[in-house]
Amino acid sequence: MSITPPRERAGHSSRTEVESLLHAVLCPRCSADLDLSAPILRCRKCGQAYPRLGHMPVLLSDPLGYLASCRRQLDRLERQVKRTVRDIREQLQAADVLPLTRKRCETTIEGITGQLADVRAILEPGLPATTRSEGQARSQQAPATLHHLPYLYRDWGWRSEGDGENEQALSMVEEMLGYAGPGRTLVMGAGACRLAYDIHHRHPDAEMMVMDLDPVLFAAAHAVTHGGSLTVREANLEMGDMNQAVKEWSLVAPKGPVDDARFHFVIADAVNPPLDSRAFDTVLTPWFIDQGPEDVRDLISTLHRLLKPGGRWVNLGPLKYDLDVPVSRRFAREELFDLAERAGFHVGTWESATVPYLVSRLNGRGKVEWVLAFSATRLEPPAKGSRPDAGPPPWLVFRHLPIPTFEGQALFWSEASMIRMVVSSIDGRRTLDDIARRVAERADQPDISMSQVRIAVRQCLQLVHPTCAHNTKQ
Repeated sequence: MSITPPRERAGHSSRTEVESLLHAVLCPRCSADLDLSAPILRCRKCGQAYPRLGHMPVLLSDPLGYLASCRRQLDRLERQVKRTVRDIREQLQAADVLPLTRKRCETTIEGITGQLADVRAILEPGLPATTRSEGQARSQQAPATLHHLPYLYRDWGWRSEGDGENEQALSMVEEMLGYAGPGRTLVMGAGACRLAYDIHHRHPDAEMMVMDLDPVLFAAAHAVTHGGSLTVREANLEMGDMNQAVKEWSLVAPKGPVDDARFHFVIADAVNPPLDSRAFDTVLTPWFIDQGPEDVRDLISTLHRLLKPGGRWVNLGPLKYDLDVPVSRRFAREELFDLAERAGFHVGTWESATVPYLVSRLNGRGKVEWVLAFSATRLEPPAKGSRPDAGPPPWLVFRHLPIPTFEGQALFWSEASMIRMVVSSIDGRRTLDDIARRVAERADQPDISMSQVRIAVRQCLQLVHPTCAHNTKQ
């Protein structure tokens, strides 16, 4: 496996009381402690170095591969823009092109070439001068460069309004937080960071850590939240009126810069965050749980690990899963709440609403989305043997709960080597994640994700563990 999932480690419960969240970070390769305040990030245990994209640490198991993918995205974008410009200019050679059509097409060319320059100005200064060669293996790809640009326009370019998209999102999250402050907070999939920024200014005593993989959104958000200003063009190939073709948005933070000691940017995989256990009072998942993880159940286990007892998971977003997610794992609200309760959460306040989503201020186009907001408090994991007649055992569903031994296990034998490994790994303490990690290390196949390994381990447990067999017969 390319990533070593962080695990509960003996002797580290006191790390929830560190002076800063900068000291709650782990090495993505070996889970040893890292200190983000150090000028040069290098793991003292495995020796892995972690470069920065600008000022932001890249905490991935293959950070150079990620930075190389960022540069490839820029190069790919430039080739795409050149092709589009060439196609438009070829179309303008036709004899039947109207003057207004020519004007619209020339404006479009100007817009998309200007947008390319804007994106380069955001991302390129933070990239190292050289990265690894194209032929080397790479594990973590940067998201598509242009796909998420509308978040920048909305978060930092649009004028604040009482019922604006940013304001509605903040209002719903504040409703979930109630009167208690968020404390030490992790924002998973923070994107362009406006929601995290607004919470930071609403609760200046809270310490925030924002995490994402999108280099353009994060580089822009870091610049804006630290007092800078940027200009980014919105360019449309489809428009109703010709004045909807291009607009330059000036991106600024409306309430001034963040407190750098209490607002930390980390480029990392929020599905498997390299963070210590029980480090956070609040974990916020805005528009994330249906897009980030391959399996929401695995994310719920991660959330349980990251939160202190009594900490809160606050969610905001639609349950609109990618089409490649199996239908059986596209959980509705009721299923999601049931999963949370089984994993060791108590679901409290919740609400749903229909809200506008990325409705462009330039051309008026966008979407309307149903969104769900809720707050769930982290309790201790369910006791062994609880809810025996209410579905599968929790340890089969979630990766953070210990798998119990079973009668006759010492005499068990199977022709399948993987089944033998799974059964021999069950000791009453190891979790699904622990066993999946052992299987992954033995398999040594980097192209297989940890989520896929967990699925395989679950299948083995369903075949051999008597508790699973009992549940299947029901």
